[in-house]
Amino acid sequence: MTSADGDLADVADLLRARRRVLQPEDVGLPRGRRRRTPGLRRDEVAALCSVSSAYYGRLERPCGPRPSPAMLASIARGLRFNRADRDRLFSAAGYDLAGEVLGTAHVDPGVMHVLGRLADTPAMVVDAVGEVLHQTPSAKVLFGELTGFSGWSRSGYYRWFTDAGERLRHGVTEHSTIGDEIVADLRRSLMDRENTCPASDLVKLLLRRSDEFAEIWRRERLVDAVRINRQCRIVHPALGVIQLQREVLFDTDRNRRVVIYLTVPGSESHTKLKLSTVIGHHRFDG
Repeated sequence: MTSADGDLADVADLLRARRRVLQPEDVGLPRGRRRRTPGLRRDEVAALCSVSSAYYGRLERPCGPRPSPAMLASIARGLRFNRADRDRLFSAAGYDLAGEVLGTAHVDPGVMHVLGRLADTPAMVVDAVGEVLHQTPSAKVLFGELTGFSGWSRSGYYRWFTDAGERLRHGVTEHSTIGDEIVADLRRSLMDRENTCPASDLVKLLLRRSDEFAEIWRRERLVDAVRINRQCRIVHPALGVIQLQREVLFDTDRNRRVVIYLTVPGSESHTKLKLSTVIGHHRFDG
């Protein structure tokens, strides 16, 4: 990715235009009775994009520094930009999207629309290196906020092998299974894509930094031997173990997937999942 100075006034125009045509129903928000603003309010957009209202307001004025590529990508996802409009936004900011860059992955607005209807269901969009691009509110309650990392820590796969805290919400008996899944997924990405993709860079990095990763990688386990859809156990800090069924839906090029976590209606885990939304977000800090 290369960059130039860009034109923040053009960026502001694109953001304002999109905000004014996007309706609350389009993003799963209630309309309310006293809505005077055409489209969404700035504070609503800020919440959708995981930024502060003050920061988003500066982008629309415009003033302040040029947003980073990762920030623009988050805003494009929140505002449900299609790929063409998202590329136009990057171009206006002076960025040339040549090649894949961690933190800039696009999510189709149709996928975002579906997730907007799943507020009470834990679901997230994940890319080929395990970066969470979007979470439903229920997923944030269950797993914590996973979209606010920077650098390689954006990758959940990287954190799994380099940060012990990443494993606290998963049952110990599942740790080896998850490690196998991550390695298999990275192998799949390298089979499907060029060796210059972020997955290739991540593999090289983890081979240097994690003995555990290197050991699993040397086994050369067949990709098809790892189950994508399976039962899993999440350890909630207040409610204990919650049994979930994980379902993974891939997009057409398998570079991104929607991960949905389901419970059996009437089960203890189903009750715990509903209670977790009442209790709210807890940090897993051991």
